[in-house]
Amino acid sequence: MEKNPLKKRPQPIRARLKELSGLLKNPPVTITVISISTIIILVLVLSLLLSGIYFDIGNYNKTLNKLASSYAVINKELDERTARLSSAELLLNNTNRILSTVYFGTADIGEKKEAKDFTAFTMLYNEKFYLITAGHCIEFEGEKYSNFKFKANNKSYWLRPELLAFENDYKNKRDYAIFYSEHLFTMGLIPASGKEDLTPQYVLGNTERDLNLVRRYSDAIYGESGSPIINKKCHVVGVMITREGEFTPISTVLEALKKIEENSK
Repeated sequence: MEKNPLKKRPQPIRARLKELSGLLKNPPVTITVISISTIIILVLVLSLLLSGIYFDIGNYNKTLNKLASSYAVINKELDERTARLSSAELLLNNTNRILSTVYFGTADIGEKKEAKDFTAFTMLYNEKFYLITAGHCIEFEGEKYSNFKFKANNKSYWLRPELLAFENDYKNKRDYAIFYSEHLFTMGLIPASGKEDLTPQYVLGNTERDLNLVRRYSDAIYGESGSPIINKKCHVVGVMITREGEFTPISTVLEALKKIEENSK
């Protein structure tokens, strides 16, 4: 009678498992070496990948630094070019635009219509355009004027903005007036900052009077009250108030504008 062969199969399987268990507990040197080598290779591959990433980042930073340096050089060249431009060149390049910010103004004295005339100009402050003139054009020696109206150079229509504030102490150079209208003015001169050269260079006039549109500050004459005085950058440094060339510093006007905006909040 033949023996059943199925009864002998479990014996080799158990032996095989026992053998594998022994290998796991005491792995041969070859397996250990292979495992360590694999780990080392993986570490090296990761190191190379990380090195590549760091290298790319380094190149990217170098590129950014080069771009920043190039930008700085371009800015420097532009600044130097602007610095080389004389105030006369700036005026010539922007004459129409600058003179369009200058206005001819009139006011009534009692029953006399348009008895007083003067110059004014628009100026940008905190994204708004204000009309500026001399304070003694509003009130002078106890006589207060009324019905103020203005028209820009080369314009035929009159504007009637609201008078916000004025001082007429021309002896102490606190002589200015500030008008405003939300929709009437769309362009204005830029006030000079305290960090730039505040030396007066030119006085701007209006086309309605027998005055030069652009005159050197040293040649300022009577009748230019309220005219803007500009520096070599064509920024406003003051408001003309006397025939001797005295002017209200633009910083005084800016202080008044600041108070006006603070009180309107």
